Amino acid sequence: MNCARVKAAVSGFEAEFGDKVRVHTISVDTPEGEAAVKKYNFQSHGLVLFDPQGQLIHKRRDHMAKADEVHQILVSQLRPQHQDGGT
Repeated sequence: MNCARVKAAVSGFEAEFGDKVRVHTISVDTPEGEAAVKKYNFQSHGLVLFDPQGQLIHKRRDHMAKADEVHQILVSQLRPQHQDGGT
């Protein structure tokens, strides 16, 4: 990953959220990176978030990734879900 904005969007999340978040960066200059750019329809790079089951929950291409947006998504995804419908 060569973009400072995308790096800023993910830096610190593993430390903040512990083992609930795993950050994996891929250089766009590798076959894996080139495949990801094509798969997610990025122009050059981007950011994708998956839930624990591997389902895509968010993506932003190129310079559209914002740290505060990613943080809010992670907070909402990691919020404990109540089984009884209560608060």
